[in-house]
Amino acid sequence: MIKPIFYILIVLLTVSCNKKEISHSGKIISQNGKINTIYLNRLETPEKALISWYLYAYVNECHENTSRAKCGILDLLNIGNECDPKHINMLQQWFSTDKLAVFKLKKCPNLPHDSAIQNIVEKLELHRIADTISITYNIKGLNNIQEKSWNIEQTDSYIIKNKTLVKVKPNE
Repeated sequence: MIKPIFYILIVLLTVSCNKKEISHSGKIISQNGKINTIYLNRLETPEKALISWYLYAYVNECHENTSRAKCGILDLLNIGNECDPKHINMLQQWFSTDKLAVFKLKKCPNLPHDSAIQNIVEKLELHRIADTISITYNIKGLNNIQEKSWNIEQTDSYIIKNKTLVKVKPNE
């Protein structure tokens, strides 16, 4: 005769094996610069941390009377001031293994709104499968003093480990 404890173990294993794996993809900013608020509101903390980090690291700060997509996204993420200690602490937690991120988070704002270097985000997409998140972004920039411009479009991938985001090196 099989003991009741055995049945409990089978039920627990069945439930844990049937747990849905997180998987989704979506555009945060469309080609026309519109923010996908429905998709953005569905995201979990790791995705939101990744988005706010890329906006912090690569795009100029928000200021009053601006219509930049970055500012709209930060508002939707309930980040009123990206230099707020609560926001910085959250980013420091999620990127604690990234030495460059930890260094950049000590200087806030990273790119002041009145800097000679101006960066804007043109494209932002997320893809998540289980504990792997990929972010595809297009940043256009201009250095007014040196009269140089750039257009960076690439995809970076991260693995979620113990409430941190660890960047995956290409070809890993």
